[in-house]
Amino acid sequence: LAWSLGIATTLALVGSALLAQAAATTVLRPVQRLGDAARKLGEGKLDTRLVVSGTDELADLSRTFNRTAGSLEKKVADMSAREEASRRFVADMSHELRTPLTAITAVAEVLEDEADTLDPMIAPAVHLVVSETRRLNDLVENLMEVTRFDAGTARLVLDTVDVADQVTACIDARAWLDAVNLDAERGMMVRLDPRRLDVILANLIGNALKHGGSPVDVRVRTEGEELVIEVRDHGPGIPEDVLPHVFDRFYKASASRPR
Repeated sequence: LAWSLGIATTLALVGSALLAQAAATTVLRPVQRLGDAARKLGEGKLDTRLVVSGTDELADLSRTFNRTAGSLEKKVADMSAREEASRRFVADMSHELRTPLTAITAVAEVLEDEADTLDPMIAPAVHLVVSETRRLNDLVENLMEVTRFDAGTARLVLDTVDVADQVTACIDARAWLDAVNLDAERGMMVRLDPRRLDVILANLIGNALKHGGSPVDVRVRTEGEELVIEVRDHGPGIPEDVLPHVFDRFYKASASRPR
């Protein structure tokens, strides 16, 4: 009797263990699938969906996941479409402006050459037209540069240069030597794109002078294998709530400030 009772107890325990394992598998497997789907969604696989069956809480949770994933995929697709439309608009506008702007630039240069022979009342207006035409031309070129980077067709023209010489040339070319305190040791040879470095420096220093006044401090140094160029002004600074947007395209801090 004791032997039979022991066998019965053992069988009951084994049966209970098997039932518990089956129940755990039934519960854990959907949870594991849900976890795997959430991980894939977090990795950017926005088309991830779960096969849902049943009416329990896990099934409801899986349906909620599918609805959330679908909504997220649609929002990202809409954002991508708007960004693509914006890029196409900028590219088309730049190309459309370039042809008439080339003709305007040619006429402006002829007028500039003859400015000294014009009526003194007209000469300042001619110089203004020439200056604004060049500024507009630079704007169009910058927009086209943006479209090339967006399309992945931009190419860096690299050269090994003395960074101090490059920074000095940028400042000197714009007659900023009296307004900028430069701290840069010569001999720091770096491989970079000189033209694009000039554009970046001109934007940073020009913006600092415009909104912070002179003097502007520019410091060039190396940190390990990295080159660091600091541009510091003495103005009021950028508001804290604006800082997250400083690299957003075409963003400006307030409607009263120019871009």
